[in-house]
Amino acid sequence: MLDPQSAAQEFIATLSEHDQQLLLNSLLGLNETHSCNCNVSFYSYRNLKKIWNPKRSECMQSLHFKNNHQDELVITQLKDHSFLKNSYRIEILYNNHSYDYSLISSLLDSLKQTYFIEMESYA
Repeated sequence: MLDPQSAAQEFIATLSEHDQQLLLNSLLGLNETHSCNCNVSFYSYRNLKKIWNPKRSECMQSLHFKNNHQDELVITQLKDHSFLKNSYRIEILYNNHSYDYSLISSLLDSLKQTYFIEMESYA
């Protein structure tokens, strides 16, 4: 299993420019959502009817990306329900290996360097 920085560089290296732009836009939105929800949990009485299903997860969004070498990146945002408590978590799989959020941060940093430096050079 690669470290997050190496995995990010390896994945981006063989993406087409169009796919890099799609990945950047998706990750910018994901980063905003994650920063708002990562340490938040809340209580809801709507879950009372689910009292017999004590724990379950609901997929909020799933992103799938594949590069030219058939490396696959799957990012899944989940809402976990327990008795009255709801919480948010994210699962990141790169070639069926689980990573933490540092992979997303590394991907974003690499893509931002590529696209934001190019935009500044036109000014």
